Amino acid sequence: MTVLWEGFVQGISGVLKIALIVIPLMIVLEIAQANGWLQKANRIAAKPFRAIGVSEEGVFPILVAAVFGLTYGSGLIINHVRSGRVTAQEARIIGTFMAIAHALVEDTIIFAVLGAPVLFLLVPRLVLAFGVCYAIHKRGAAAPSGQGNDLQASQ
Repeated sequence: MTVLWEGFVQGISGVLKIALIVIPLMIVLEIAQANGWLQKANRIAAKPFRAIGVSEEGVFPILVAAVFGLTYGSGLIINHVRSGRVTAQEARIIGTFMAIAHALVEDTIIFAVLGAPVLFLLVPRLVLAFGVCYAIHKRGAAAPSGQGNDLQASQ
């Protein structure tokens, strides 16, 4: 019974540590979004993404996914595709980038608190994401579109 109790206490302790990081982060992000700071960050962050074929409009879902995670980022990219703000090829690149490098801020803070080195958490994911997306961008329009890529039809 002691092992179960210790496991329970450790589990609760871990959840509390994560909550102490995630809740303030969400509050700060809501404040940043309300004050337009995320849009300013979007303009600055758009420069390196041009090399992989993502426009300034397409960078915003990537930033949101990097900070908030896949749920918010995915919703934004679907909205951007339906409204015509990004092309199907750009959506493919954004989705790939988000799959590899989502929740960068949140995951990095959580694992850094647990003792993982920050550069080891960030650099491999970003290098892999940019590398794969660059390859997809260079492959470009030569790639045939598979079924299920038309989000317009699902409205």
